[in-house]
Amino acid sequence: MTNGIVLSVLAAVAKQERITLSERTVAGLQSARRAGERLGRRAIQVDVKTAHRLRAEGLGLRGIAKKLGISVNTLQRGLQR
Repeated sequence: MTNGIVLSVLAAVAKQERITLSERTVAGLQSARRAGERLGRRAIQVDVKTAHRLRAEGLGLRGIAKKLGISVNTLQRGLQR
């Protein structure tokens, strides 16, 4: 009986902590946006000129991506622009 009560209290405290954490996260994101900060991952710039030159030399996408230090998907996205 007392185990059930203790577990219920702990569950309520944990739920409240999750709610508080979520509220603090949202408040922090809003504050950052108001301050003009960019959120998320930094954009990776693809050197398209070098990629085209390496492609003309006969290198495949994997080889080009490896030389440029980016993923194949990032390379493909950069070449499509």
